[in-house]
Amino acid sequence: MRRLLAGNLILLMIVITILAGFDLLKPGFNPLWIAGAAAWSAAFLLFIDTSRVLKIQVSLILAAGIGMILFTSRQAADFDLDIVISSSTGLMTMITAVGFLRLVILPENGQAEPLPVGKKAFIQTILGLNLSSSVINISAPILIADRIHQQQPIQRFSAQTFTRIFCGVSSWSPFFGAMAVVLTYVGGASLWWIFVAGFPFMLIGLVGVYLEARLRFADEVQTFVGYPTHLNALLVPAWLIVTVILLSQLLAGTSILVLIAVSALLVTGLVLLRRRGLAGSISRLREHVVDGLPRVVNELCLFLAAGVLAAGISALIRHGILDNPFSQFDAVTAAKVLAIMLFCAFCGIHPIIMISSFAPMILTLDPDPNLLAATFLFAWHLGTCSNPLSGTNLVFQGRYGIAGWKIAFWNWPYAIVMLLIGAFWLQLVARILPPA
Repeated sequence: MRRLLAGNLILLMIVITILAGFDLLKPGFNPLWIAGAAAWSAAFLLFIDTSRVLKIQVSLILAAGIGMILFTSRQAADFDLDIVISSSTGLMTMITAVGFLRLVILPENGQAEPLPVGKKAFIQTILGLNLSSSVINISAPILIADRIHQQQPIQRFSAQTFTRIFCGVSSWSPFFGAMAVVLTYVGGASLWWIFVAGFPFMLIGLVGVYLEARLRFADEVQTFVGYPTHLNALLVPAWLIVTVILLSQLLAGTSILVLIAVSALLVTGLVLLRRRGLAGSISRLREHVVDGLPRVVNELCLFLAAGVLAAGISALIRHGILDNPFSQFDAVTAAKVLAIMLFCAFCGIHPIIMISSFAPMILTLDPDPNLLAATFLFAWHLGTCSNPLSGTNLVFQGRYGIAGWKIAFWNWPYAIVMLLIGAFWLQLVARILPPA
């Protein structure tokens, strides 16, 4: 009953946010208050289901954010409650709407096919993981690794490969949770600019993973049990991208988070109708609301708490209580921020905490939003695969029995090398690509 109520509250958040994004609700007050209240209510209902580590993280973030807000309030500073209640609705709507795609991303009966083995299977798997992760996020490595784990237990080589490839997608994918976070905190960033900057950085990481595998893990590559990727599996991502592009042209001015959410729901509905018919589609969607939507509890709690932290930091800066450690934001500063965020990730601090902390400070300097967004996405890419407490590594720990700190430690060399490449790449793109 609790999960059913929470699922319906999350669905209410999605519906209200989308309607408000299309300016279809004009009740005389901010309708996102309703969406925000639904999100917070769902988080309270589901908080008991989260891990002990996440409970501690969320509690500390909330305590810090609320403490800052109360402190500024005692200084007779005004505070906008809208920021706390509804600032994360667009972000969570996109993430939860994209989660519906897990219902259709795999071709029918794809699970029954025998798994390929060898170098070709390795290449096929990392490319398929990259593409599918760009659309359905963490569901992709879980689906692929679970299937492989049935035939060959997930070990170091597979774990570090999958986490690096998966986290690399956050550098560019508009459907990834990282993009939703960054676009929430950095207004005015261009998706095209971010794609041009982020996609090559992801490719460099992908090639690096492959070359290291061939040089250091040649035996593992030869015996690697992979996952079959077919042309049919590429159709849903392709339809989704086309839908987003078309809607962005037809509905210029509408939030990109709303457009991505609508595109995900539209593509999911159409594919389900073709596969299962009306009755079957309704039944499958109802199951997802009850069982699938509550599974975003980790992201829901973490992102809502981060919104409170960001509101507190913004209040401190806005009223001159907290000094800004940055005097300007250029490509050199971007490289420094990237290095600081990666070091914090090594210490177990999630990138969203750093983004919600740094964004209010840097935005007071009138930075190029594109460069700032790319910096945050690169930090998310490197920070999540090398953070012992990241959701990605904890998922692999829980499902396959590999300690999260081990996976993070295995990924540190990759993250450090990619940090140096990323710092150089940010200098280059800042010179080549026009600022916003």
